[in-house]
Amino acid sequence: MRITYRMMTSRYSTNLNDLSVGLDKLNTQVATGRKFARTSEDVSSAVRGYQIRRNLSKLEGYQDNIKHADGFLTNSESTVGQLESSLAEATDKILQGLNGTQSEDTRSIIATELRTIQDQVLETLNTNVTGTYLFGGSNDQKPFAVVGGKLQYNGKNLDDLKEGTPAEIEEVEALKRDSLYVDIGLGVSFNQITGDVDRNSVFNYSIPGINFVGNGTDSTVVSGEDISNNLYDLLGRIATEFEKPDGSYSRDTVDSLFGLFQGNSQKTYQTTTAIGAKTQYLEFMTNRYETQNFNLDKRQTEVEGVDAAYTYIAFQSQKVAYSAALQMGQSVVQQSVFDYMS
Repeated sequence: MRITYRMMTSRYSTNLNDLSVGLDKLNTQVATGRKFARTSEDVSSAVRGYQIRRNLSKLEGYQDNIKHADGFLTNSESTVGQLESSLAEATDKILQGLNGTQSEDTRSIIATELRTIQDQVLETLNTNVTGTYLFGGSNDQKPFAVVGGKLQYNGKNLDDLKEGTPAEIEEVEALKRDSLYVDIGLGVSFNQITGDVDRNSVFNYSIPGINFVGNGTDSTVVSGEDISNNLYDLLGRIATEFEKPDGSYSRDTVDSLFGLFQGNSQKTYQTTTAIGAKTQYLEFMTNRYETQNFNLDKRQTEVEGVDAAYTYIAFQSQKVAYSAALQMGQSVVQQSVFDYMS
């Protein structure tokens, strides 16, 4: 078979072009660390890679939601701690007032101090962080307000929120359930009848204030009187008793009111425990997702990534071959007079 000059140059150009394409592909792999730049190069790997990236994106969303919820719970815990401090101070003042040797003037001073603590409690209950009230549930307005001398929660008088009839119980429970929820990967589902989100499939990261402030009244503490169960009004009632003159002041009444106050104050400490449990669960989910994220990153590298050392060696070898081919071209592609024409 006769090998013509045209055949040699054509074959040389084809081989040189193949070397150039291969060199460009290896250069891209070295630069990007990926096996392929287009889906058409490896459809199967590209599909698996897309699924992995989609899962990584979901994990990133869950982790962002966990960080938000954890920050909210941290603020809630510190705020409840402030409330506990105020209640502890009130306890000291009440015990001081219960001392039988206290004069009418001293009791009046203690009453003033208790009303100051009342204001502190109200301010704490209405704590707002980045536009959200910590203890207001889904309400975007101040959850607690004093109207007519009585504490209200989300527009409802707490004394009126009694748990007697089924309708009254449901009203109170609805307020206690009205919280803030976030998706952390528990598998969000919806009620087929109402279309509402199933609250067991999302994470509840807030504590409505009604859960630990108290609601309704108690008629067994002081004969003939319905005493508020909520801590704010209860403090005010104790202060009122301390303000009474010696003739009408009743130490036994204060003692009974103080017993109710101590019992209801326990709800704040229980709230701290509940917040701690929620935070601990978020830590568990964080560790779980970090492990999943690591495994998915590793799998993504296996599917889409290249062996860096092998690819670099291949790139250098291809570059040497390409350079050698260029040098060989000087003898294959002979010069002619046309190379010198401009």
